[in-house]
Amino acid sequence: MPRSIAASGPLGSRDGLCRTSSLLRSIAMMDLLMLALGFFFFALAIGYTYACERL
Repeated sequence: MPRSIAASGPLGSRDGLCRTSSLLRSIAMMDLLMLALGFFFFALAIGYTYACERL
């Protein structure tokens, strides 16, 4: 039985939608990781500044 054109594309099948959803989740997790790292290094820089002031 031939597959229809709509179901033959990467986003037309259920498998393609799952991969797209997984990719979007992965990108969102990377965004959160980068924000957390940015805040961490900002706090580290402030701590370093305070430590240098005390010396």
